[in-house]
Amino acid sequence: MNTKEIKITPPEGYKIDRENSTFECIKFKPIEKKRWRDDEDAEIKGCYINNHSFIKHITSNNELINTEGNYNIFATEKQAKSALAMARISQIMANDERFGGVITNEEWKDKDISKFILIRSLDKIEKACYNWTYNLLAFHTEKQADLFLKENEDLVRDYLML
Repeated sequence: MNTKEIKITPPEGYKIDRENSTFECIKFKPIEKKRWRDDEDAEIKGCYINNHSFIKHITSNNELINTEGNYNIFATEKQAKSALAMARISQIMANDERFGGVITNEEWKDKDISKFILIRSLDKIEKACYNWTYNLLAFHTEKQADLFLKENEDLVRDYLML
């Protein structure tokens, strides 16, 4: 018996719609594009902070993929340093009373309360006064902001990725 075979190659960006196709009529449907963050096969490269607070680089032998166990990977070392500085700054703000404590949500919602914040402006650290724009580096007084910057400029620079 002589048989013939036909191979079907879907157009780029499409796949065979098996549910709606028949032997006589092959239908195609677009391939749904996933958001990168939902693609569990995506490879992750970068740096992480280990449990001793050291920044570690992912080596090519690690081949980590985008799953929940790897959500602590930063794309760059600078971002990992920023996160480490953020953690340290949050502890200083919460535990050193000279800096006035962390500004509460109620204080952030009150536009009549001025907050003195440290921000990155181009490649410099500047001080600004805002009433409702959130910032981690926010203080109740200008004096607290000045003192914090004087004692912790290295952490501020790392946090602001300077």
